[in-house]
Amino acid sequence: MKYVKSQENLENMSKMKEIDLIAQGVADHCKEIMYDTVEWQISDQPVDGDDFNELHSYVMDKAIEKMAMELPEFRRLNIGNYKQNTNTVG
Repeated sequence: MKYVKSQENLENMSKMKEIDLIAQGVADHCKEIMYDTVEWQISDQPVDGDDFNELHSYVMDKAIEKMAMELPEFRRLNIGNYKQNTNTVG
């Protein structure tokens, strides 16, 4: 019986590794898309060079922070100035 339980644990761990790899791939892809989107969104700002890079990094960080604040873990911990989005679509 102990062997069967150990085998189930190994299978669950293997499945979680696979899911983690999928999640990492999704995160990497989203980051690439976000990078391009931020570049496009700030393209009309009157900055260039290092100032543009600094603004780009700032907007990326703030956008990621805003997305993270929508996660249930952050709402439960009441981190930051989270306010639930109550806007309806449609």
